Amino acid sequence: MTRPAAPSACAALLLLAGLLAPAAPLASRAQAEPLPAAPPAGTDNAPAAPAAAPAADEVNDLNERARAALEAGKAAEAVLLLQKACKLEPDEPVLKRNLAWAYFQRGQQQLKNFQYDEAADDYRQASQLHPEEIGYRAHLGQLLLRQYRLAEAEKVLRAAVEQSKQAADAWLLLGDVLSLQDRLTDAIDAYDRAGKTDDASVASDARTAAERVRRQYEVEKDYRTDNTTYFTIRGPAQNQGPLFGVQLAGVLERARSEVCNALQYFPKQKTIVVLYPPDAFRSVTATHDWVGGLFDRKIRLPIADVQRDQEQIESSFRHEFTHLIVSEITPNCPTFVNEGLAQLEEYGRGQGLPKLIAYLDRKGGRDALPRIAELPASFVDIADPDKAGAAYLLSYAFVDHVASLHGTGAVMRWIQGLANEPLDKAFEDATGRSLQAEESLFRDQVRTAR
Repeated sequence: MTRPAAPSACAALLLLAGLLAPAAPLASRAQAEPLPAAPPAGTDNAPAAPAAAPAADEVNDLNERARAALEAGKAAEAVLLLQKACKLEPDEPVLKRNLAWAYFQRGQQQLKNFQYDEAADDYRQASQLHPEEIGYRAHLGQLLLRQYRLAEAEKVLRAAVEQSKQAADAWLLLGDVLSLQDRLTDAIDAYDRAGKTDDASVASDARTAAERVRRQYEVEKDYRTDNTTYFTIRGPAQNQGPLFGVQLAGVLERARSEVCNALQYFPKQKTIVVLYPPDAFRSVTATHDWVGGLFDRKIRLPIADVQRDQEQIESSFRHEFTHLIVSEITPNCPTFVNEGLAQLEEYGRGQGLPKLIAYLDRKGGRDALPRIAELPASFVDIADPDKAGAAYLLSYAFVDHVASLHGTGAVMRWIQGLANEPLDKAFEDATGRSLQAEESLFRDQVRTAR
């Protein structure tokens, strides 16, 4: 496998469909035509049933207090209030929808606080209270997919698409789930169904995904699979002897343990690793020649000789496995942070600045150093290997700098904060310094280093 001289030739590509964005207010029982209490799709806007006296006043009061609590960002309080209201009038559909919306809002807050199991429980409660609303199930399915709880995610998303054949988001997510389970023909069917929607963005994502999985199927349909405690390893059968899966798993398990301990994060689910001959890797991923690995919720590596290249496999795996961890914590982590941390785990501390300086000195001087904000949002689309190398090196050198000053734990806190906060705010919360001041210090070090 040919890898670039300086950066790790990796591209991180996340395949999750975008979260649906329900934003409707809590319905008032006093209205003849209440506003939807849930995301728009599939909402039944039936009029509120009249409340029987004397409970009506108490129920209306509870409902209005819940509305005020939600407007104040107090979703947990709204849940308790609406639970009381539903006990007083258990057959009132508007109250059930309102309670579903409150559960969903509380789930959103749980998610921001990295309380994934609690968020999943709240999404599930919302979908049970308002089963006609597909959006709740789509959110639950997406969260389960993010946690690699694939069997649970499939069950939830199957129920969603069976209830509404037009649920394009759910079909798209179901395709991702099936692909991760190596059920590639089923995944293609799900993507094709999602591609029939009138939503241009979803249809485009679905067509792209279907094309990608078709390429994978043509290459991987005869691959061998080895399952171990932590891994599902796939690759050409002719390159793998009877003990290959066990031998390679030992290499990968050591690397996995080191990365998990360094980052203090331990994924619960198996990691899928797919090894390709280099030409097959290009065919499957449609990436540029400089790319030496891809993470798209599977770790994909181009390997010329699996026996000879085990050391290289381990190095590449450390990089890609770091992307897996980041994807579970902050799926939309900025590329330069994600790639910088991945190279830190691949190459170790203290190598980033020397590598960057050597590159800049070869290429015409250190004044050409771009700013962090000038780096592209995605590195995988950079066609020029030289420009790609510069982007990776700058990312590595800066994250290495931050880790050297503040510790790897601060980098991980920064990444966690990025799930909910802007880049600068998350950095300051994690390190106690502004990102601008840190970058100025970093650039001074680049200019003065020998």
